[in-house]
Amino acid sequence: MVSHSLLLALIIRSCSLLLPHTFFQPDEFYQAFEPAHKLVFGYGFLTWEWRDLPSTGFDWWSTHVAGGRMRSWLWPSTFALVYKALQAVRLDQTFLLTLAPRLVGVLTAAGTDYATFRLANKLLGPGAAAGALFLSLTSLFNAHLLPRALSTSPETLLVALALVYFPFPPLKAPTRIAVGHPPLVTRGDLADSELERKLDNASRDEKNGSLVAFPDVPDIDYVVMDRMAPHVRPVDRPPSSLVLSVFCASLAICIRPTTLPLWAFLSADLALRTYRKDGSMAAISTAVTGLATLVLTLGASTLVDFVVTGRFLIPTLTFVHQNVFRNIAAFYGATDPLYHLVQSIPIMLFPIWWWWAQGIVSCLVPTALLPRRLSTLDRPEGMRTLSRALAFTIATLSFSPHSEWRFLHPLLPGLLLFALPPLYRGFTPTIFGCYRLAASLRQYVRFAKFPFYLCLLAPLLPWLYLNSAHGRAQVEVMNVLRRGDLGIVTGVVALMPCHSTPWMSHLHTDVEGWFLTCEPPLEANPFEHVTQQAMFYRRPVTYLESVYPYPPGPLHQSTTLRGMDQQPSHVLLFGELLQRTEMTEKGQTISVQSALKHLGYHEVWQGWNGFDILQDEAERRGGVCVWSR
Repeated sequence: MVSHSLLLALIIRSCSLLLPHTFFQPDEFYQAFEPAHKLVFGYGFLTWEWRDLPSTGFDWWSTHVAGGRMRSWLWPSTFALVYKALQAVRLDQTFLLTLAPRLVGVLTAAGTDYATFRLANKLLGPGAAAGALFLSLTSLFNAHLLPRALSTSPETLLVALALVYFPFPPLKAPTRIAVGHPPLVTRGDLADSELERKLDNASRDEKNGSLVAFPDVPDIDYVVMDRMAPHVRPVDRPPSSLVLSVFCASLAICIRPTTLPLWAFLSADLALRTYRKDGSMAAISTAVTGLATLVLTLGASTLVDFVVTGRFLIPTLTFVHQNVFRNIAAFYGATDPLYHLVQSIPIMLFPIWWWWAQGIVSCLVPTALLPRRLSTLDRPEGMRTLSRALAFTIATLSFSPHSEWRFLHPLLPGLLLFALPPLYRGFTPTIFGCYRLAASLRQYVRFAKFPFYLCLLAPLLPWLYLNSAHGRAQVEVMNVLRRGDLGIVTGVVALMPCHSTPWMSHLHTDVEGWFLTCEPPLEANPFEHVTQQAMFYRRPVTYLESVYPYPPGPLHQSTTLRGMDQQPSHVLLFGELLQRTEMTEKGQTISVQSALKHLGYHEVWQGWNGFDILQDEAERRGGVCVWSR
């Protein structure tokens, strides 16, 4: 039977299918759809990460790691199965070509929401599960990224599942609560010795978790009361399974190894706890079980890559070699160590910053150093362990020379949980929750009115804009060409910043075509390396007059570059490019628009791509245009 929570998540995430597909990051298409399309249909574009990298020698490391491939086929294989099914029933020429792969994103997002629900149940008790699901579903970051085919989406799902099954310190169930301090102890007619004994007993009960004391009535945490024995059945708690946890974590690492610091910390913590509790043999047994599961999972991933490529590859090692040792990721922009702290985390945790900050500080800082308001928050040992693991991971990833917001996405399900105890503190149940829908929902998630409506409404307008307007034309243009609305496509060129549109996964027509690339210096001297994109935007008019229809490059190489023998039928570009001008040797000013008209092209389509002021690059302004001969 499908859980009601999972069903709710599926229904809400399916709403994204009612909106047009907008553009966010090229990886959504070129690390998922495009490789899968090429695998099934035989044509498509593989970026440099999917091709054999230049080998630096003849030893094993040079040929299989340095000269391997950076990406695993695990994630694209999921979409390859979808494309294969469409091909088998001859529906790949219909709208399902672009809709069916998005269903995978819906399932991934809903699965992550449900895993967050289960993780809160494990670490904070069943009373926290609904609030965690609410935060996951109303997270703008989740809503915008999780349904997309970015490799961070399955990574987030797998990390959340791995945390659900990870053997955290068990959650203690209190047997009684007290309001005021010292709890349940008054002098009355007690002698000093008897009073001291009762105070000691109360203090001991607080430390071992059997007694929970709240300073005052407004501080009562009803989620803590929810896990009081005997009200909670053990069956309600997600079971711990080291094998399942390591399996999910290993799959996530095969797709993207960025969570290695997280699992290194949690593994060390588990080994230490096992050693202290059960001795060295138990710790060794735990380590062997984890390592065996890791090796088997990595072996299965390697087998998948061998079936697809015909080579024994270890993309995880190649990824680390290229991005850590060679630092090739810095080619796409350098970030400072505070990037995640001042950008990624605030963006990911919008709009629950205040409550999250209280929760994470209360778990990270020793009790003796905390103000009383934070020291009395619900801080189970499992949450403290998770807080240290997340802090270690974020600190480690902050030293990467190239970072993006989405690189921390796999940590978001865990991060959301720290906002829950402070949010629950302001909640007071009311009888009206039985008769009013809004009050019933608030009572179900245990949030006070202000944070409830803030979380529900604040992300709504940004989500609607980002998923219905911003970047819409960059995807729609390929759908328009595929449908034949702009005539028969015999060749297509995209004179845009690299990877600005989907490619054959959406065009689905085996025609000649190319777009400007921005590959890093894999072999060339990085100080001399110039991308096709940079060459073109330096002098676009000169390029159109002297090199087109070949890709930009040194003139002596133009006839050997991947291009076309005749001019393509359709040219894609952003409107901003049309107004660019150059001065000729004769002193004439010629625009790109004039150069295209001179080549026999005219505009046949223009699509609004969102507000220009919100575009991340000036070259992406002016909407998307199609010029045809």
